[in-house]
Amino acid sequence: MELEKQHVEHEPTPHDISQEFLSMDVFVFQDFLRTLRDEPALSITIDWKDVGTARRLKAFLEDMRAKSRGQKRTATIRATEAEYMQELNVFASGVKWEKVEEK
Repeated sequence: MELEKQHVEHEPTPHDISQEFLSMDVFVFQDFLRTLRDEPALSITIDWKDVGTARRLKAFLEDMRAKSRGQKRTATIRATEAEYMQELNVFASGVKWEKVEEK
């Protein structure tokens, strides 16, 4: 019996733009994202800061222009359970929750 080689398609390693997300204001970050439109995958992982930042991360994940170009995006927030409960909609939209213990 002849063995067939299976083609295994690997996901591209995402380009981590966490520091840029945290250090740039909204408009500068949007301009920065335009320079990365040809990147196959982007990711952001941050510690919980506040509800507004969590919502910005949700918007990054749900950007329809990036989806239409086939760009894969992932987003993760490291947060306590109490912080997680502050903005359930963000996590329900696909932002991953990395649970951290209360300090």
